Amino acid sequence: MIVMQPVLEMYTPDGFDLWPIAEIEPFDFLPLSGELSPAEVGAAMMRIADDNDIDPDGIGRLNRPPHSPRSSADC
Repeated sequence: MIVMQPVLEMYTPDGFDLWPIAEIEPFDFLPLSGELSPAEVGAAMMRIADDNDIDPDGIGRLNRPPHSPRSSADC
């Protein structure tokens, strides 16, 4: 039987301190399941949020100050 497991490829975030995240080896995979610790959930959310921070025009990363919430003008 083949079993598929969703995973996120992780990296070491430099200076991320908005919420607690798990220490995961760079370029390791975090298996997603209902058994994640709160810090692993935080790491997964950090990674997903970072992947979604791409300019829709395809230019690259958006130029936002660190730890700054999006303004309505950015939408």
